[in-house]
Amino acid sequence: MKDISLIVMQLKNRQVQIERKINQLIDQNLDPFPFERLEKGKKLNELIQKILQAIEGDDLILAGMHIKELEIEGLKQDL
Repeated sequence: MKDISLIVMQLKNRQVQIERKINQLIDQNLDPFPFERLEKGKKLNELIQKILQAIEGDDLILAGMHIKELEIEGLKQDL
């Protein structure tokens, strides 16, 4: 099992990547506008935030459940 601090670092890095992608989509102002992709990015960020909160609260079982949700949503992590 990986070190929790490494997992947290990976999740935070992924969160930054998602935010950059969301901002890039908004800046491109595509037509038709990719609302689905923006919503997916926001949902992934929400799940990452829930994982980080669960880890901070030492609720690793809940964190694992949220990681599984993250994978179901299509964000594969090497956790």
